Amino acid sequence: MSLILVCNGCVEEFEFGTQNFEDILVIESTITDELKFQEVLISRTFRLENDDPLSENNATVSVVDDQQVVYTFNEAEPGRYVSVNMFAAQVGRSYQLQITTNDGVSYSSRSSILPQKTQIDNLYAERIINDDGVEGIGIFVDSFDPTGNANFYRYKFEETYQIIPPFWSALDLEIVSDNPPEVELVPRTREERVCYKTELSNNIILTGTNNLSENRVDRFMVRFIRPDDVVLRDRYSILVEQFVQSLEAHEFYSTLRDFSDSESLFSQVQPGFINGNIFSINNPNENVLGFFEVASVSSDRIFINLKDLIPTAVRPQFQGNCSEATLFEEGNVAIIIDLLRRRGLRLVAFNPASGEYTLTIPICTDCNVLGTNVRPDFWED
Repeated sequence: MSLILVCNGCVEEFEFGTQNFEDILVIESTITDELKFQEVLISRTFRLENDDPLSENNATVSVVDDQQVVYTFNEAEPGRYVSVNMFAAQVGRSYQLQITTNDGVSYSSRSSILPQKTQIDNLYAERIINDDGVEGIGIFVDSFDPTGNANFYRYKFEETYQIIPPFWSALDLEIVSDNPPEVELVPRTREERVCYKTELSNNIILTGTNNLSENRVDRFMVRFIRPDDVVLRDRYSILVEQFVQSLEAHEFYSTLRDFSDSESLFSQVQPGFINGNIFSINNPNENVLGFFEVASVSSDRIFINLKDLIPTAVRPQFQGNCSEATLFEEGNVAIIIDLLRRRGLRLVAFNPASGEYTLTIPICTDCNVLGTNVRPDFWED
C-alpha cells in the first residue's frame, strides 16, 4: 500500500508499512454456559503489509476451574483449539485459561466467573429509516433481567440467505466428441437451483443497562440492512446471540471496538496497548493481547422476506453480471464446445424446433458458485 503526497506541485510516493512492530501473542476465547465444544483462538500480531494473522501452532491449552477440574483442548486447525469434551460453564464456578506455547512460554488468565443469564425476550425486524436517512430493515432485540445483575451485553449474529440464480435448467450440455464436434443434453445431477450462504458478524456490538433504572434492553438494533442488499434478494434468516458479560470484559471489548473503528485507525489520538486479562507467567512485562471471557448466552432466530416488510422494494440485483448467448446448433457445435470448455458456459435453454442453445456463465445458473446446496437443518420456507 502506498500514499501519494502532493506538495507545491511535486509528487512523491510514500511507501506505507509497519514502522515499529512488536511480535505479540493474541488470544481470544469465550467460554459459555452452553454444553458444547468450547474454543480458544491463538495467533500472533502481523505487519500491516501482510495479509493474514499468523496462527500459533502446537500450543498446550487447557481451562481449569476452582475445583481443579481440567478441560483439555486440542488443535483442530492452525491456531484454533477445541475442547476434547463438551462442557458448559457452571454458575458459581470460576475458570482460568492456561496456555504453554510450542517454545515453552506459559501464559494464564485471571479467573472469571459466569455472569447472570438473561434470555432474549424478543427478536424482530422492522422497516425503519436509520440515522443517516436511509430506509431499510432493522433487526432489534428486547431483553429483561428482573434480578438486576445482568448489566453488560455483547451481541453476535449469523445470517443465512438463499441464493437462487436468475437462469436455471434441468438439463445441461455435455461434450461427446471434438472430432466430429458433438454435444448432447444431459440431466443435471446435483442441486444447482437453490443454495444457501452463511456469514458471521465481524464487528463488536455492545450495550449496557448499568445507567438505566432497570436492566432492560429495549429495541436495541444489532443489524441494519439496506433494501438493495443482496442478502434480501430471496429468503433471509438471522441468528442473534446475546452474551451477558462482566464489567471487565465489557470495558475490554469497548476499547477494542473504539480502537478498531476504521475512522480512528489513523487518528492522532490512539488508546495505546489494550490490556486484557491474560499475562505471561515467564515475563510479567510481556504484552499479551486478548481476553478470556466466561459468559452466559441466549439466542434466537427469525426469517425475513423483503416484500413482507417493504412491499414497494425492488428486488436486489443478483451478484453476477448475467447475460445470455444464443447459438444455433447447426454449424456452431465446435464454437459451443469451445465456450463450454474454455469459458465454462452452462445451458440455460434449448429450443428443439429451431436448434438454438442459450448459454450463460456458471454463476448465473449454478448456485453452488456462491453458496452450498446443503439445506441448513434450521431452514424454514
